[in-house]
Amino acid sequence: MSEPKPNLRWWLWGLVAFAIVIVLSMAVMHPESVTLGVAEHQAAGSAARVDEIQGQWREGGVRTLAIIAMLGDLVFIGIYGWGSWLAGRSFMAMRGAARMLGMLIAISAITFLVTDYTETILQVVQLLSEQGSDWMATVAATARPVKVVAWIATFGGVLMALAIRRFGAPPA
Repeated sequence: MSEPKPNLRWWLWGLVAFAIVIVLSMAVMHPESVTLGVAEHQAAGSAARVDEIQGQWREGGVRTLAIIAMLGDLVFIGIYGWGSWLAGRSFMAMRGAARMLGMLIAISAITFLVTDYTETILQVVQLLSEQGSDWMATVAATARPVKVVAWIATFGGVLMALAIRRFGAPPA
């Protein structure tokens, strides 16, 4: 009886989407006058800081690009989160450590989806309204480190589960 294969298609497409979002986010800081990017907006924590960042984007002529980057982030979150969930579930169908990692990946995928969507939706609302909000900035900044840990757990978990599957002891 052969071990089931991991379901990685959506997870891999999520990594492609992640690369695109990174390029878009970096492009926001392309003009020399723009020194604050999307990552700073995510971590802003206050309306005043959000307003400062968005003002710099307006003056630098990259506000529309920032909107596109954040909308792209919403697409990435869905693809990668769904892909991580599917990957985790597929590893859960296996035996041993891969099964345990699958549970970690699936739980981390849900955590990633909830926290990153919360953070990014609040960012988009502030950007489209052209005005920072203390509560939105605080919630987004609070969700950010949880989202980062969940992303690392999904990414590292998939790689570890693949390594275990490839190099682990053969099934008895």
